[in-house]
Amino acid sequence: MQFNQRLNIKHSQSIVMTPQLRQAIKLLQFSNLELSNYIEEEIEKNPFLERKNNNDLKRSKDIPLAQANESEHRWELPYKNNNTNFQYDDLSNIEDRVGEPKKTLRNFLLDQILLEIPDGAERKVALLFLDIIEPTGWINIDIDKFLVKNNIKKDTTLNVLQKLQKLEPCGVFARDLGECLRIQLEEKKLLNEANIKLTENLSLLAKGEIKKLCKITGLNEHNLSVEINNIKKLNPKPAEEFSDSDFRIEPPDVMINSTEKGWKVELNKSTLPTLFVQEDFAEEVKKSNKTDNDKKFVNESVNSARWLLRAVEQRNSTTLKIAVEILKKQKAFFKYGPGHLKPLVLRDVAEAVSMHESTVSRVTRSKLLQTPWGIFQMKDFFSSSLGDTDQEAHAAKTVRNILQEIIKNEKDSKPYSDEEISKVFKDKGINVARRTVAKYREMLNIPSSAERKRLMRLNKVINIEK
Repeated sequence: MQFNQRLNIKHSQSIVMTPQLRQAIKLLQFSNLELSNYIEEEIEKNPFLERKNNNDLKRSKDIPLAQANESEHRWELPYKNNNTNFQYDDLSNIEDRVGEPKKTLRNFLLDQILLEIPDGAERKVALLFLDIIEPTGWINIDIDKFLVKNNIKKDTTLNVLQKLQKLEPCGVFARDLGECLRIQLEEKKLLNEANIKLTENLSLLAKGEIKKLCKITGLNEHNLSVEINNIKKLNPKPAEEFSDSDFRIEPPDVMINSTEKGWKVELNKSTLPTLFVQEDFAEEVKKSNKTDNDKKFVNESVNSARWLLRAVEQRNSTTLKIAVEILKKQKAFFKYGPGHLKPLVLRDVAEAVSMHESTVSRVTRSKLLQTPWGIFQMKDFFSSSLGDTDQEAHAAKTVRNILQEIIKNEKDSKPYSDEEISKVFKDKGINVARRTVAKYREMLNIPSSAERKRLMRLNKVINIEK
């Protein structure tokens, strides 16, 4: 056997992912707040990178739609929606407007426990209950297991629990929904034998089993409706007004507004960091340090800072281009609202802005868009279409909106079956199969026609008293 050594030269092409390229790709998918946090980390590592306060800068030029496409001067829109839930006119002062975070539920209850339960043994039990309270204000426990686990007496424990259930907000430390409602009824001096039985059979109430409830409570439909309406006025989650986390409002990354001249698309500058490289400082450091290692460090740091600036500018420019294109493709949505969302896929926008689909996907993944109709995720504007008709295809989200409208307008005691809803869609020129109706109905947490019929019957009884 003979072995030979040979040297083969072969040409091949491959894409090398440099650290700079990886950084640029990462920045594309950051929201403004994520970008701001990332830049803070980079500033700590790079002595020649500096962040400038946006309040010290002149307002950068807004990019209206007309500038994005010179062939279209503007889209006129006489209608302005004044019902936007939140105005993002100046988010730089948002902390002043929000005020202090709410007091936590635990601290609020602890203050009352220290005041109302001075006894050492009872206070110890009270604090054990406090440790297991849920955000709703309930305690989900098996009382016997609780006693064994903490080695405490049943009489003392139940006595303490009674005292805890008298604390504010009314209904806290209840072991289930029924007990929570009974505590509140007792506080209002409305508790009676009938509504005790009613709160013990809430599952029948949810199903609309009126006849069974009348039999159990001994009430006729009119008196039952009085008790049901009393219960409706109670709070099933008495502690939901408290927050155990910092109060936080997510600001949008891009804002699209209607003006007298047309549409305006701009980045939210109040959450967008502005950077610069301290070139003069870098030169001073190089002059004062003669060693090659020091000069190398300065050069690498300055080049890294310059690259980051270019990457941020590219990220901002790309985000704006895609936002403008979403505005063009979804013109009906911005004019008339969520029910007018059109079919749109990543490829449509990618081709229009001459970018790869993956780039559009990264940009739209986690960014929020302020519209005249509220704040939406950028990715919400992309949707698959359903079926082809003589008219234009309809977006899946639009179909869900129409489904909600159809069910909202059902006649009393005659809810549509999924098959009937499918026919209503067909009358509107939209082909939606029965199974698709069922799927979207479940996605929207809309009960079946039989459940809706029971609920209609229940509402009818509830409204007897009104």
